[in-house]
Amino acid sequence: MDLNYASLIPESVEDLQDLEHAERRTGRSDRLRMLRLLKSSTVPNVTQAASVLGYTVRTLQKWWRAYREGGVPRLLPSPRPAGGRERITPEAWQGLQDEMRAGHVGGLNEAQAYLRDRWHIDYGIDAISKLFQRRKTKLKTGRRRHHRAASADAQAAFKKGVQSNAR
Repeated sequence: MDLNYASLIPESVEDLQDLEHAERRTGRSDRLRMLRLLKSSTVPNVTQAASVLGYTVRTLQKWWRAYREGGVPRLLPSPRPAGGRERITPEAWQGLQDEMRAGHVGGLNEAQAYLRDRWHIDYGIDAISKLFQRRKTKLKTGRRRHHRAASADAQAAFKKGVQSNAR
């Protein structure tokens, strides 16, 4: 006995197609494609949809059960963030930013020591570097000077001399 999937799926084919388009590249669009194929009667049942989509019948049966129990939100589980939680608290991050602005923290080693000593948060150097990359934070440090470079006064005097000679 085949079910009348067109009557069991309240969303329109166009709505399902729009949702499928929005979910592309997330790995969840095939779930919506299954619904669209069943709603439009392109395939008569879940077994045929499984062969068309390239999944096992059991997988599509699970998808169909999830849809029947909770609709599209249940069919499309929210993606879990990868990796673990960050150890740094918002207060510790704000404190680190304040220290960097004040000029007390100028490098990754100093940031590591500050977090360890002040907030008891242990990060490795690589982890602090990745933390700064995730938060789009750059350490504001001056450019190094060559040991044989002239002093700032000598450079300023030279620039003034070059400018007056150019006129």
